[in-house]
Amino acid sequence: MNAREQLPFFYTSDAILSHPRFSLARSAYVDALLKLYENDPFLNRLLNEAGRAMTFFMIICLHAAYRENERSTWPTTRLLQDKLSSYGLSSSRRVNDLVGRLAATGYIETLISPEDKRARILRPTGKMLGHDLDWLEAHYQSLNALFPEPGYGPPLQRDVTFQKKQRIASVEMFAYSAQFLAQNPDALFFVQREAGMPIVIKLVQLSITNSFIVKNVSFADLGHRFGVSRTHVRNLLREAQSMGLTEINGREIVLTPRLMAAFDRFVADGMAGLDLLFRFATANSAEAIAIKAAR
Repeated sequence: MNAREQLPFFYTSDAILSHPRFSLARSAYVDALLKLYENDPFLNRLLNEAGRAMTFFMIICLHAAYRENERSTWPTTRLLQDKLSSYGLSSSRRVNDLVGRLAATGYIETLISPEDKRARILRPTGKMLGHDLDWLEAHYQSLNALFPEPGYGPPLQRDVTFQKKQRIASVEMFAYSAQFLAQNPDALFFVQREAGMPIVIKLVQLSITNSFIVKNVSFADLGHRFGVSRTHVRNLLREAQSMGLTEINGREIVLTPRLMAAFDRFVADGMAGLDLLFRFATANSAEAIAIKAAR
C-alpha cells in the first residue's frame, strides 16, 4: 500500500471546488481573512508576503514540536533557517532580520536552553499564539461553511490543544504548500508581492455580487487598508493586467476568469490542506504517528 493510500480521508481540492456550496465557502473565506487583516497596516507589513508569513508560522510550528531532550527539535534560529531554506522561502539574512523584528514587537522571546547555555530557543509569546488562534479560526470558517456536520469545532472554539497538534502536523506540510503554489503561478504572482493576496481578496469581496467587476476603485484606499502605497497597488494591478489577470478601465477593475480560476484553486488547495491537518490533529496518537511514518 503506498503512502497516499495510508492517508486518512480528507476533502481534496477538486471535491471542494465542485461542491455546490463552494461560492458560499469562498465568501466565508474572503470575509474572515479581511476581518483578520484589513485596516491593520502593521500586521500586514509584518505578514502579508510569503517569506515573512512562512517565517512567522514556522516559529509557532517548530516550538509546538519542541522536545527538550531531543536537540534536533530545538526551535533555534539555525533550525528555522534550515527549514525555510530547504523550501526556498527565505534567506538567512531575512530570517535573522525578521526574528529580530518579531522579538522587538513582542511576538517571540529568546531563551537560553536549559540543556545547552549556548543555544537560544525561540518561544512564541501569548501575542503570537493569540494571532495564530485568530488565523486558525478564520481559515476553518470556510471549511465549516461547506461541511458543517460534524464541523470543525476545535479551531472555531479556539482550542489550544488542537492548535498545538495542528501546528506539529503542519511542519510536515510546508513543502506540500510550496508545491501547490508552484502549480498555481497566477496565485503565486500575488502571494509573493507585498499585500498582493489581501488586495485580491478585497477586490473579490467588492465584486462578488457584480460579476467580479469593481466600480470606482481607489488605489489610495486599497493601499491604506493594507499598509502599502497607492503606487504599489497601481503597479501591482497593471502588472496583473499585462498577464491577463485583471483589466483596468479607468476606475473600474475586472477580475478576469483566469484570475478567478486561480483564486478559487488557491482557496480550495488551502482548504484541502487544512482539512488534512484537521484529520491529523484529531486522530489518536498511534494513528497520527503511523500516518506520518507512511508519508
